[in-house]
Amino acid sequence: MDRKHLLESALTFVVSAAGLSWLVYHFDTALLEHLLPIFRSELSWLMPSFRIDSLDWRIERGETVVVLNATLTEYRVIMNQVFPAGVSVNVSTLAAHAWVHPVLMFSLIVAWPGIAWKRKPLLILIALPLVLLAELLDIPFMLWGAMEDFLYWQADSTRTAESIGSHVQHFLDGGGRYALAIVLALLAIRLFSKCLPGTSVPNQSF
Repeated sequence: MDRKHLLESALTFVVSAAGLSWLVYHFDTALLEHLLPIFRSELSWLMPSFRIDSLDWRIERGETVVVLNATLTEYRVIMNQVFPAGVSVNVSTLAAHAWVHPVLMFSLIVAWPGIAWKRKPLLILIALPLVLLAELLDIPFMLWGAMEDFLYWQADSTRTAESIGSHVQHFLDGGGRYALAIVLALLAIRLFSKCLPGTSVPNQSF
């Protein structure tokens, strides 16, 4: 890729990211209203020992957070401490985590060179299920991990939770969220090239 096309792609990425960030900043709660029922169903499946009492959003210190209230429906033993059925737990996570994926993925897709602009709407449609997959791997796992961290902290404040949810939570917070979005965006581009015979998506080296 020559310098001119590299600069064009970089500028397109920056403009797209800025525009999408503006959109989610102003419409984040409306988007959350559509995602929360899906998240609730997923959490019920991920956390069978809990009853999901509520899953909602609220504003805290100027930021939108997703709040989960759940109650143990059966006893849990963690590091020799018994948590009886009926124990209620309240955890939350930033709603902004959910918007990293669409902003980064769609910005990469729009800025990706070698694809005609008239074909990029189709590429965006192909990417939509992958964006939803990214969402399902983020907020619900963040809340699940926070729930497990809380119980482990109550049992022993020097120990960290040893659960899939907790490991995924720490992975996402450690930069995995951005890696996931990039990998899924590249997968969408590869699927696009496979779905349209004669479409060439070159391997780019920067």
